[in-house]
Amino acid sequence: MAIKHRKRLGEGIIVNEPKTLDKEVIHESVESSSCEFNQEIEAVKEDMDEKVEQNEYETKNYCSDGQYLYDKLRSLKVGRHIWAKENHYNIDDKTEKILLEFRTVRKMETELLDRHDCLMERNLMKLQNRGVDIVKSNGRHIVECIRECEDSIIKRYIHSKLGFMEYEGNIIYKLHEAIGINSTYVGTYDIKPQGSYDEYIKMIQNHVVGNVELEFALSSGVSSILLGYIGEDLGLDSNIIHLVGNSTTGKSTALKLAISCFGYPGSNGGLYGTYNGTNNALIKKLGGLKGVPYALDEISMSDNNNFTRFVYSLANGADKERLNKDSELMEKESWLTTILSNGEKSITRSSNNNAGLQVRVIEAENFTWTKSPEHAEAINHVILNNYGHLAIEFAQYLLDKNRNEVIRNYKQEKINLYDELRKRNVYDDMSMRRCSKFAIIIQTAYIIEELLDIELDIEGIVDMIVSIERESIKYRNFHKVVMDFIKQYVDRYRNKFDGKSKSNSQEILGKITDKEDYTELQMEQLSFELMIKEGGYEDRKIVLKELKKAGFLDCEKDRLTRSRKNSVGVNTEYIVIKLPKEKEIKEENNN
Repeated sequence: MAIKHRKRLGEGIIVNEPKTLDKEVIHESVESSSCEFNQEIEAVKEDMDEKVEQNEYETKNYCSDGQYLYDKLRSLKVGRHIWAKENHYNIDDKTEKILLEFRTVRKMETELLDRHDCLMERNLMKLQNRGVDIVKSNGRHIVECIRECEDSIIKRYIHSKLGFMEYEGNIIYKLHEAIGINSTYVGTYDIKPQGSYDEYIKMIQNHVVGNVELEFALSSGVSSILLGYIGEDLGLDSNIIHLVGNSTTGKSTALKLAISCFGYPGSNGGLYGTYNGTNNALIKKLGGLKGVPYALDEISMSDNNNFTRFVYSLANGADKERLNKDSELMEKESWLTTILSNGEKSITRSSNNNAGLQVRVIEAENFTWTKSPEHAEAINHVILNNYGHLAIEFAQYLLDKNRNEVIRNYKQEKINLYDELRKRNVYDDMSMRRCSKFAIIIQTAYIIEELLDIELDIEGIVDMIVSIERESIKYRNFHKVVMDFIKQYVDRYRNKFDGKSKSNSQEILGKITDKEDYTELQMEQLSFELMIKEGGYEDRKIVLKELKKAGFLDCEKDRLTRSRKNSVGVNTEYIVIKLPKEKEIKEENNN
């Protein structure tokens, strides 16, 4: 057989002429090529053996020198280096992840991936944009290498939720690191301890101790640990503590102080956010917190006009039920913790006026939290650089204690506080439920004293609680409190209501008429307004609407007044209230 051989002649002219192949030359060429190929394979093997001895990248069938991955069985270069370094087991959702190490054209990188993604070629292909040297031809080898690596790589525990949980029969507490298991946090919150523990404790001694409002704030934040530890056993809800006041009172500093015990006290990745978001988005941030607080700064940033449903969702500690993409019911996120909040307006008075909501929110209004701008700056300077230390120490203290003893102490604090409220005549039928929330804070203050060997003004904290309760009672039992005040007012000025006063007629405040089932109080609108202002109620309409709702107001169907003729026969709009008679009087009248 002959092939045409191209030969150049003259200027750019090419002609072809036949040429016969030399068989001996071909044979020598083939033998030479085969020898070179075998020598190349042997060189690759020797190169692999030498490099494998120098590093830890080796499985049964694969090895790497940190630059390239090799198939030992076939003596093939698979591609640039890729290796499974660690296996991470999530103790919260019982899933596994693999820390993948790979070399790009520039440098070594790592990526933490779901195990499912590491063992499927098409999912690994998505890492091409990250620089992984994977294509269709070598994908099978890479998956097989990762699978073989799993037997020998480092095994680690991780967690994505924070606070208390039961794991293998033991109670553990999870922050950046966990108490009770060697596990590390992999979530979105910045809770890795920073700075100096001693510097942080020094700040508490110098700037918090002796300032009862900040002692209350610190104890409130740390109380989330105690609540998460014993709350389920006692059927407690999450605590909602809302600080109300002007912008210069140090509310934000108080919240940041409370959060700094657990992690970074800022909105950029910390447990400290703002109201600038939807209710669902804010609630999502609480999922998985059991004994770790969350703070929301400045309620005026919210678009909400009514916080009723939001408050109930926060307190109940469970997200609403949702379906996944396959229309299957997803596991509901839950939480049991302290939720801290602040703003220039009340969260309860920005909601429906019902007793259940009033019981769920601790609203600390018109307190001054820091002494001066300089005082606030000194605290912020420390806590922004030193944080995440105290909470883990407090949790360890609780776990070292007898759980039943902790619960007994809590119950005793609850009784002591209720007795104190009764002694000061600041209580109602909801006070015991409120004491369930306050007792957590008081007990926490006592533990902080013992833990840090400091002295807090716990009596001052109790005084704050009494003040908070005195204000809360006005709103959570609105009609009852208003009716009690009106009865006391009428009794105090009885001679100005019976119509028989011999003094100037302008001093007559109203008229009392005895009915069969109640006592009717009739007042002119101006007199009524003066009366409720004396009782500390600012809005007459709110008072009248609550009385009407409770059935104590005798009025026209579409109004809050009753039209009657006055002493000279002119129709006048009166406020007419039905005052219930005491039970003993009713029984006497019936007899």
